[in-house]
Amino acid sequence: MFVTIASHLASRVLRHPLFHPLDKVSQEKLLAAMREYQHPSETLLIRQGEAATHFFMVLEGRVKLFRISVDGQEKVVEIIQKGQTFAEAVMFMQHSVYPVFAQTLEPSHIISIPNHLMLQVLSEHPKSCLHLLGHLSVRLHMRLGELETLTLQNATQRFTLYLIQQLPNRAAETADIDLMLPKHLIAARLSMQPETLSRLMARLRDEGLITITGRHIHIPSISCLLARFNNIDKRG
Repeated sequence: MFVTIASHLASRVLRHPLFHPLDKVSQEKLLAAMREYQHPSETLLIRQGEAATHFFMVLEGRVKLFRISVDGQEKVVEIIQKGQTFAEAVMFMQHSVYPVFAQTLEPSHIISIPNHLMLQVLSEHPKSCLHLLGHLSVRLHMRLGELETLTLQNATQRFTLYLIQQLPNRAAETADIDLMLPKHLIAARLSMQPETLSRLMARLRDEGLITITGRHIHIPSISCLLARFNNIDKRG
């Protein structure tokens, strides 16, 4: 079920970098066309290969973007968090189809925005295109960082680099990280089995490089973790 976006959510939505630079008339056009959804966990929102007519914003909850490989394996591409948008770049593709599946990880509050209307608004406000390019550039930079992780052949290196990328301040000597994802999703993002990830975490814990309490990870020495990363044998 969907409804027109509630008025009390409008200001929250318009704070997003995609909408904030637009003039009031354009904002009102978009708000009138937005639709608001409440989805339970594990709801499939879009399918890989289907025509892309809308992009989306997550107001509450989390959404998993994934692809299905030729051998039937699920490959997690990205986890969309509260306040983020997804599928917005697809509107600029000549053959506009969704390149991924999207599924809620928990009960989620979602807004959909029509691609054709957003393109119309952008054509009337070239300045806003620069803000959109900046937004997409940040997303691209994040994907490049993840690609760097996935190109490492060694599973231990991939997980160690994943931890390093989560650090709020790499200049600090100690750090505390709360993993936002369950282990099986982290494993899927790093192209490994959950059992492999559990063994790697146990190995780093036994070496005194991390301590683990549920999803909370404490790194007593970032320099030691970085040294471990740089000296990992390619055999894993």
